[in-house]
Amino acid sequence: MRVPQEAGEGWLIWAAMTDFLLAPLIGIAAVAGLLQYSLTDLVFAPTVFGIALAASFVNHVVGTVLFRGSLGKLVFGLRVVRATTGARSGFWRAVGRWLLGFVLLGVMMLAQDGGGIGESNGLRVIRRRDERQ
Repeated sequence: MRVPQEAGEGWLIWAAMTDFLLAPLIGIAAVAGLLQYSLTDLVFAPTVFGIALAASFVNHVVGTVLFRGSLGKLVFGLRVVRATTGARSGFWRAVGRWLLGFVLLGVMMLAQDGGGIGESNGLRVIRRRDERQ
């Protein structure tokens, strides 16, 4: 099987922005709405951070293992596959990619470089329509 080419940066940016905003919004909604904490509570920020981290893990790791992509990637018609075979990612590769994303995000912010992590930890982001061909 021929593995499709990596999706272009334009696709990845929109998907990444969607995923980037999703986790903190879930954290804030859960803490302010469900747990009824206010901004003045000392546990507000740490609780938002913890829930956002858990939401990010579920979105990027569990979503990738079960549905072949995070919510942002699925919305924009992308999939995450193994770079060598085009098969499903596997749990530990998805975990590694998720962790590597945090490290690279920090480096990119420091370097002010717009580069992405479209292909990391042996995984590649492809367009869903390219997978069908």
